[in-house]
Amino acid sequence: MRRRTFLTSATAVAGLSSLAPSLFTSAASAETTDGLKAPRVLAERATATGELVRPERRFDLIAVARPPEVVSSETAVRFEGPDGLGPWRELDFHTEGPDHHEPVATAMALAPEGATGYQVRGADGAELTALNTRDGEELNLGGPERVALSAEDEGIRSFSGPTVLRMRSRAGWGADESLRFDEDGTDLWPAVFHRTQALTVHHTAWETTDDHAADMRAVYRYHAADLGWGDIGYHLLIDPEGTIYEGRHSGEDGVPVFSGPPLPGLARSVTAGHAVGFNHGNVGVCLLGDFTDGLPTQAAQDSLVSLLRLLCALTGIDPGRDIEYVNPDTGVVTPQEAVARHRDWLDTACPGDAFSEVFDTLIRERVARGLL
Repeated sequence: MRRRTFLTSATAVAGLSSLAPSLFTSAASAETTDGLKAPRVLAERATATGELVRPERRFDLIAVARPPEVVSSETAVRFEGPDGLGPWRELDFHTEGPDHHEPVATAMALAPEGATGYQVRGADGAELTALNTRDGEELNLGGPERVALSAEDEGIRSFSGPTVLRMRSRAGWGADESLRFDEDGTDLWPAVFHRTQALTVHHTAWETTDDHAADMRAVYRYHAADLGWGDIGYHLLIDPEGTIYEGRHSGEDGVPVFSGPPLPGLARSVTAGHAVGFNHGNVGVCLLGDFTDGLPTQAAQDSLVSLLRLLCALTGIDPGRDIEYVNPDTGVVTPQEAVARHRDWLDTACPGDAFSEVFDTLIRERVARGLL
């Protein structure tokens, strides 16, 4: 396998792995969500016909879903407001989903404040969803508000290593855990774990709101309920301020992403739904935002680099090597980067043209060289 030229020393991975000697030594956070509330996300669905759609209630985001083979570069959305219809905005689709579902190409767009309707062109027959993040029934939250990737912070549940990477837990951002179950209480997407082989970076491809916990709830609601997956498709997410969020549910042990304490070469990650056909053993990290024409904030970049470095330490992944990814279900082998972009796996623009162009310099090299 090829070693990338920016890895200057054979000891780089040994240095990363040295971050992982002391695993899960502290207890749950003293900070809990007990007494806090978050509104349930509401959704109104429609079918695209090219005509104006006016949801019954106000909405914050719209989402479009259709089969990947019929996605058109001409697909766009515009919003109706007090002054009439605004300009057309192109939609950036990316293919995703769990391996036990048919692949789906989805795009989302932030609605302007006061929007009363929306119109989608170039996508007749597509499934449309208007999401309201503010007016749903308030959910009572419970559990630790944070988890952390570290063994040094004695106040919160930890992974390993000297670098503390705090993240908001599912309870901390207000996950409606009822969305993971059907009417009979059956888990819609039971956790399955496989040896971790790769890390993959994404973007949500839409402008965020001012409330990033609400952004998380919107993505979760859309994936879990409207697309019918039963959970969010990413393992971890990062907002523009650099805050890291726990994504895909991985069990009741309080350990995000993994099945128990991860050890290099043996770490087993829960299967998510971010790279169809390549989901097993592939940890998906998604940046909130659209990086088609611009770059993530420096805070988001720094958090991403720190998170990828620690994930490499916990799993034994060498960020400077190419790998041969083996699908554990089919045995199919795919040559790939150990730290990849969504577009490296599938025909998609994710994580955005502007960000992808400089991904090696801004992210891969920093992860491999150990820079913070």
